[in-house]
Formats: sequence, C-alpha cells, structure tokens
Amino acid sequence: MHPNAIPAESPGEEQSLFRHILDQTPDSVDPADRRAVLARQLRDRTGLDDAALDRLVRRFYGLARLDPELGPIFDAQIVDWEAHFARMVDFWASVGLLAGRYHRNALAAHRAMELRPEHFERWLGLFDQALQEQVSAPARDHLLTIARRIAATLSSRLCPS
Repeated sequence: MHPNAIPAESPGEEQSLFRHILDQTPDSVDPADRRAVLARQLRDRTGLDDAALDRLVRRFYGLARLDPELGPIFDAQIVDWEAHFARMVDFWASVGLLAGRYHRNALAAHRAMELRPEHFERWLGLFDQALQEQVSAPARDHLLTIARRIAATLSSRLCPS
C-alpha cells in the first residue's frame, strides 16, 4: 500500500480520499454547509487549487500534444487552447474539489472522436506523468483514482467491443 494511501474497509483495496473525508465528516455538519466543508478538506489534504490544476492541465496537454496517437486527436478537436485549458481546470476542480463549475456532458464531448481503449490507456499514462511532476502524492492519488474511473466509463461507453 502506498504510504499516503487511506485504508479501506476490505483488505486489498484502498479507499478514495473523497470517501475517507466523507466518512470522517461529522453528521453534525449542517447539510447546507457539507459541500463547502468537504471541498475545504479536499483542498487541505491535497494542496490542490485552481493554480495547481492549471499547471497540471497545461503540463498534461503539453505531453499529450506531442504524443503520436493523442496529439492529432486533440489538435483536430480543439481550436481555442486557452478556452480548453480553462474548461479543463473547471472540470478537474468540479470532479476533484467539488467546485461545481463544469456543466457540460463529457461523454457527448468525446463521442465524435473515434476513440479506442488504447487511447484511454495512453491518456492515463500521460496524465499520471503530469500528476507526478506537478502535484503532491495525495493529490496524485486522489486525481488518478478519479481519472481511472473516468477513463473506464468513457472507454466502456464510447469504444465498440
């Protein structure tokens, strides 16, 4: 088990940081304040904020655009890179820090790209490289857990068997 990993209920599995924080948040927290409390705890535990996510997003796309498989896919889809970077910071802030700023359909956004399962494997590898270079170990573990779930969902729904 990774030194920063959070033990799970069942042996052999690690609990996600979000689940751990959710489970540790007292029931006495006012339901109206719960999201803000959880978000603050996620930020505190990971060190993530918009500036860190912006560096991460830019590093990932710097790597991905050079990738012989992924680069052409991204270049064919993205016209305004600065707008895309801002959108992806909103996305990762929403899924990783409960910011609630991303309001698009990620599945629909990827539907026309003719993606294959190996594209998601490459994406995860490059994303993990960017995570290792740009964020703390707890932030890496947290975002990589989320990224793996996203990749599995998108791959299962977009890639014909």
